[in-house]
Amino acid sequence: MGRWLICVLVFFIMADLRAQVKGHDMLVLQNSKGMRVKTYFKGQSIEMGVSGHNVSGIIRKIQDDSIFIQYYDIRQAYTMWGTQIMDTVTSFLIPFAVIDINWIRKPPGKFEFVRNGVLLMIGGGLYMFLHIVNAAYLKQPVIGSTIAISGGIAAAGLVMNKLRKRKYEIGHGYTIKYVPMN
Repeated sequence: MGRWLICVLVFFIMADLRAQVKGHDMLVLQNSKGMRVKTYFKGQSIEMGVSGHNVSGIIRKIQDDSIFIQYYDIRQAYTMWGTQIMDTVTSFLIPFAVIDINWIRKPPGKFEFVRNGVLLMIGGGLYMFLHIVNAAYLKQPVIGSTIAISGGIAAAGLVMNKLRKRKYEIGHGYTIKYVPMN
């Protein structure tokens, strides 16, 4: 009797697992060497470029070489006191073909504020400003080398910010593949 119970339980568990996997297709982002960079499933958020438009939302379904994004129409609405609040007017699914995706936004990494150069731009600019204010307050000359060094630090931060790749460009070193899970 115990063996039959175990067999029936294993059968129902396997049937439940097949039902969970079926219909949950995925998208795989690969680099030029064929290595997986990121995998996208139902329920994940995504920001991507499709035919010149920025699209962001939650993936609700991936099926038949299409990705369905949940779009929320959020607008300002008036309250009964005359103030404005942001309110969701409606939400709907928008299908996109996988071949129409131009780029996918990279998720921010650890210490992104240091890696994208913003900290250097702020630090260099503030040090330059502080040096000029102190020189004027103390009636001393502005030291050109200090201005040049702080300006160079701010410029290095600006260069880091401009060179930072924030997107996976599909077709320029990255490919996206539709993987059916049937």
